[in-house]
Amino acid sequence: MSTTFKPVSFFIMAAALTACGSNEIKQPQQSPVKVNVFKVQKSDIARELVYSGTIEPDNTAEIGFAVPGVVNNIAVEEGQLVKQGQLLASLDATEYSNSLAIANASLDQAEDLYGRLNALYEKGSLPAKDYIDIKTKLAQAKANKLISAKHIADSRLYAPITGIITARKIERGSAAAPGVPAFTIIKTDMVYAKVTVPESEVGALKQGAGAMVFIPTLNDSTAGKITIINPQADATSRTYSVKIKLNNQHGQLLPGMLATIKMNTGSTVNALTIPATAVVRDADDITYVFITNAQNKAVRKRITVGALTGKNEVVVTTGLNGGEQVVTAGHSNLKDGTAISL
Repeated sequence: MSTTFKPVSFFIMAAALTACGSNEIKQPQQSPVKVNVFKVQKSDIARELVYSGTIEPDNTAEIGFAVPGVVNNIAVEEGQLVKQGQLLASLDATEYSNSLAIANASLDQAEDLYGRLNALYEKGSLPAKDYIDIKTKLAQAKANKLISAKHIADSRLYAPITGIITARKIERGSAAAPGVPAFTIIKTDMVYAKVTVPESEVGALKQGAGAMVFIPTLNDSTAGKITIINPQADATSRTYSVKIKLNNQHGQLLPGMLATIKMNTGSTVNALTIPATAVVRDADDITYVFITNAQNKAVRKRITVGALTGKNEVVVTTGLNGGEQVVTAGHSNLKDGTAISL
């Protein structure tokens, strides 16, 4: 019986192997992915320096009363926009008003006496010493009146600039002293983007050169020019302060906002550039591109990118050497080793 079934078993096994072989041959092969490529090459691009900085007001004024007194009125609050010449606060000026009344009376008396004695002096009936004495008293009376009038004017505090009240340091009923700040006002119709630049790079910057300031909070950019390059380095960090003046008529740029500043040096640098569409960033924030190899397969290549140029290209700082072909379209369907067609 064994001799009867052995050929049959062999036949069945052979048929099964043949069938398996047929299935492997018939498995469909993946078609190459159609892509567009760009040959990496060096080109001359404008050299830009990029720094992080902050927005600063055009001017900050600490203002206070010039005379002592008790605060009897406060006309503004913190955060309020005030115009130049607007009343901010005032003091009780009763004492100064009384002093002015006394000064006026003394002036009237001195003017009357001067009028009578001057006539005698012109006739030669009054000694020169007495004439000089009454003339001095008249001048003193006029000066006292002006001083008293100024004290009354100084009891009312006005805004010296148009800006925003950022601090109010007095309260109604409190005593104000000369020279002690009562308000802080910042001028923000123009603002500065301020950065600190190391000694090795400050020489590449020129006053009047263009700059682009990006404000992440506003997700917006504004153009400006380098206005100030402080020639004195910080004693500790050996860095130099650079300021870019910006128009802020709408008041969107607030002091303290963080900014990214790109400053044009006016020179060029030879660098590897690729289209921004070729760059891929994965979930781990790793930046890479796909390049083609001699077997027409995609090879994933990790890179480090720098600035974005005006041609919608990015500068590659590490990862590529030049001459590679990077995929610019179709890489959404690629993985390492995928067959491609151009």
